Amino acid sequence: MTTTYTPGTKVDHYEIICMIGHGGMNRVYLARDVENQQQVVLKIPNDDLIGNIAVFERYQRESEIGSRINHPHVQHLLNVDEKRSDQYLVMEYIQGRTLREVLEEHAPALLPLDEVLRITKQICDALAYCHEHGVFHRDIKPENIMILENGDVKIIDFGVALLEGARRVTWRGLSGTVGTPDYMSPEQLRGERGAAGSDIYAVGIMLYEMLCGHTPFEGENVFAVMNMHVSQDPPSILQCNPDISSELATVVMHAIRRDPDKRYKSMRAMIHDLQNLEHVKPIHYHPDAPSSSLKSRQAVLATLIIMVIIIGAFMLGLLAQSLHHVVH
Repeated sequence: MTTTYTPGTKVDHYEIICMIGHGGMNRVYLARDVENQQQVVLKIPNDDLIGNIAVFERYQRESEIGSRINHPHVQHLLNVDEKRSDQYLVMEYIQGRTLREVLEEHAPALLPLDEVLRITKQICDALAYCHEHGVFHRDIKPENIMILENGDVKIIDFGVALLEGARRVTWRGLSGTVGTPDYMSPEQLRGERGAAGSDIYAVGIMLYEMLCGHTPFEGENVFAVMNMHVSQDPPSILQCNPDISSELATVVMHAIRRDPDKRYKSMRAMIHDLQNLEHVKPIHYHPDAPSSSLKSRQAVLATLIIMVIIIGAFMLGLLAQSLHHVVH
């Protein structure tokens, strides 16, 4: 059974206020640091994963990432060097809404173009800084972008981030494939680790979504979407929104090419073009021919199977926990 902390419980010098989320690997609590009365977020591994070497290494990695990264548009990890009674993370509490919530509130209307560009440039600036410090997020999506009350961006959840030079970590012996299918780069879906090019791809997909109201690939199921990411270039953004400039369309399509060698070489290059759209040379978009290789389809299928196993294990854990509460 996973321990659930009730309001008022003390974890070292942190007092639990309430649980704000839980997942297959951890529970997340809003808490108060009684030493300075600051509200913080505690990320605590589930009891059944304590002692799991992969979980320990992921927490250690996230802690090291937090000590490397200090950027106004990235959620801060707090009190990294303090001694604690257990393995958990203390993070900055962010008041705001996720980008997903903002998009849903505006739907079916789109966000104003200047707002889309402002948000995207802040994301790019933060990720460029992370990349220059050897950190690659690998799970950029609207759910991991917080929009503060003043409109600024904060990138959250570096739980599956790659630290340059670190060895590959798997969870319970499963593949280290990570990410969310709608925003995952083709190389990630093929089982590769993903790095700067994958973050560029994910930002490009989000930019496409903000400008069109949907991601470039839509299918009947997750496998269909994953296969489209791997086997073909996205359709031109001008097909769904012909009102955007050809310069901006060029930037978007440059970021989301299936072949990573045809994408921006760095996040700095992408943000440079976004900040200087008037100097971007419009390029007519020519998608590469679709790939129907058996190897690509097998890689996608293997990744999907792994994701189903992980989700299934998580759901079984939730069911077991629910039954335990019923019995008691």
